[in-house]
Amino acid sequence: MGNPTIDSTASTGDKPSKRTPQTRIETLHLGVYRVMVEKRISSVFAFDFAESLESWRSGFKVLRRLVVDIVGITPTLLFIMALTKVWESLEEVVLLGLETKILRIIEISLSSRDRPAARALIMAVVSRLLFVMCSSLITHWSRDVQSQAQTKVLHHYDDYLLIARLHMDLPKLQDNRTDDYLSARLPWEAFETLLELSTKLFAVASQLGFMFHAVRSGNHGLIFAVLCVVKPFIQAFARQHMWAMRRVVEATNTDYVRMKSLKSLEHSNYRLDILSGNLIQYIITEFRDARKRLGDTSTDYPETQYSNQRSPAVGLIASVVGDFPLMYYVAISLLKPSSMSLTTIASLQQSAILLRWLFWDVFYQADSLRSDISRVQQLYDLEKATPIIKDGDESYPPEKHSDQGMALSLEHVEFSYPGSKEGKKALNDVSFRIEPGELVVIVGANGSGKSTFVKLLTRLYDVNSGSVIVDGQDIRQYKLAELRRSIATLTQDHLLFPLSIEENIGLGFPEAMTDKTLINKAAEMGGAQEILTKLNDGLNTVLDPVSIQYGARVQEDDDTDLAAALKNLKKKVEVSGGERQRLVAARTFMRFNSHEIRFVAVDEPSSALDPEGELQLFNNLREARAGKTMIFVTHRFGHLTKCMKDGKVAEYGSHTELLARQGEYYKMYNIQAKAFDSASSEPQT
Repeated sequence: MGNPTIDSTASTGDKPSKRTPQTRIETLHLGVYRVMVEKRISSVFAFDFAESLESWRSGFKVLRRLVVDIVGITPTLLFIMALTKVWESLEEVVLLGLETKILRIIEISLSSRDRPAARALIMAVVSRLLFVMCSSLITHWSRDVQSQAQTKVLHHYDDYLLIARLHMDLPKLQDNRTDDYLSARLPWEAFETLLELSTKLFAVASQLGFMFHAVRSGNHGLIFAVLCVVKPFIQAFARQHMWAMRRVVEATNTDYVRMKSLKSLEHSNYRLDILSGNLIQYIITEFRDARKRLGDTSTDYPETQYSNQRSPAVGLIASVVGDFPLMYYVAISLLKPSSMSLTTIASLQQSAILLRWLFWDVFYQADSLRSDISRVQQLYDLEKATPIIKDGDESYPPEKHSDQGMALSLEHVEFSYPGSKEGKKALNDVSFRIEPGELVVIVGANGSGKSTFVKLLTRLYDVNSGSVIVDGQDIRQYKLAELRRSIATLTQDHLLFPLSIEENIGLGFPEAMTDKTLINKAAEMGGAQEILTKLNDGLNTVLDPVSIQYGARVQEDDDTDLAAALKNLKKKVEVSGGERQRLVAARTFMRFNSHEIRFVAVDEPSSALDPEGELQLFNNLREARAGKTMIFVTHRFGHLTKCMKDGKVAEYGSHTELLARQGEYYKMYNIQAKAFDSASSEPQT
């Protein structure tokens, strides 16, 4: 942890107004994190009440929304849960009162040297036992109630997060802002903390009431209570808090980031590459080296590290004042010994300990609530995160459109991907037109900008300058949902979903999900029909299932019934990369059944297909092109071709015309042809 250092100062103007005070950005280095916080520049002797008030107000708004949302989900269960929490908060006070009553009966008997009042003593003991048993049953019952309420709340916020994250577009995802820690559990934990804090405050009030009752004859209750809470108050208010600050957090320690990156390789998505590349030992060695270099640098949340910063003097003072209640007993025994009995002192001692722990709990819960509310605010902010790709107002298709397909044109288009080096353009002043129903093949070297066309024409990104014109209008004017309903894409980046093959294909046209005739026809067009015949469950097969099944301290080769049961658990079905591409292609053909497709973009989807499978796929696509404009981005060469180089259209024309020009297309064609000639001249084995 380091001291705050000012990296830069940003003001709101040359002459800040009274209503908009000047601000500065301070950079804190806390463990592996760099934290930038915004602080007000105000008088050294003045406390910025406006900023503090705004902090509390914004926190209260989040808290109010949280309570309204959660209570609205399951009000009855939460009411019962609140009642049981109140009961639990009173439990210690009631038990202490019953214990004090038992001790008082015994003390009176000992002081008078008589036998204890048996009936009164038995009744007091039985009362305590009954209360303990009743509390145990209520606690057990409350766990079931709490579990039911928690499940309902988690389901609600799982739905909320699913919607928020699915609406994020590609440019937004490239912001590189981490929100993986935001889960449906956060709001529930914040609500639980609020409930716990409320009941702890009620318990504090009850404990103070017991103290006043215990010492009311000597009029010492208020003094004793204050002495009990001095220590936790000093320690609580001496702590610094970051939760209410505006802040930007970034993990900048390269060793920590490398550890996180290497640890992510344990995910099953990378397992094939790791095993086939024999990378296991390398990853383990590099992870340990990074951890060794990291050393003892703290990886705690920066908010936690900031809160833990305080002077040793605070701890010293708090330790001394922690003995104030004991000093109070000593003073009373010397100055006014008759004002308290041993039972009262014992009860107050136990009450003081309980009260101190209650205050500790209150301050702990208050700190937790601050942090929880800060994270819940970030969760609610997800719905405010407007997509970078803005929706248009015009319906698609427009009234005047060709039945042959979509008319597409680029006019002086320039585009750079977010985060790319300044001046490095994926497309640079590109202009061309594709007529409705035309079939265009775009070829070029890797990195020449071929695939960028598809991303712009399907409006996954917007151009930096220039225009993409679709059927006579700027593509940004159309409603996204309607435009994309008219587009089908097939790329090598498409993946299978962790759903059944039937759903994977059917999702190309969700409205016909139950139509198995259409699904089977799409599978046939994609070349996937043969795959289905090899799978035991056919269309019901899930290739990438999300499941939880494991054994603990059980190995499949053990000679036990448990090991046999583990071995018989359902295994994951695997198919080749080419077969996966056929299934993805089947989804695209299913999409054609909607009869709304006017533009098809095919971006090198056949990298894992054999030549026969690739030819079959392309032939099927060409057969289905009626009423559709098609673009093929591929290394193969077609009848009508645009050749890309360095983000520009280098050449445009038919295959014969481009060969005759002996330009970039001619060069690429000869390189590819020479490779095939070399392969065919090798001796056969």
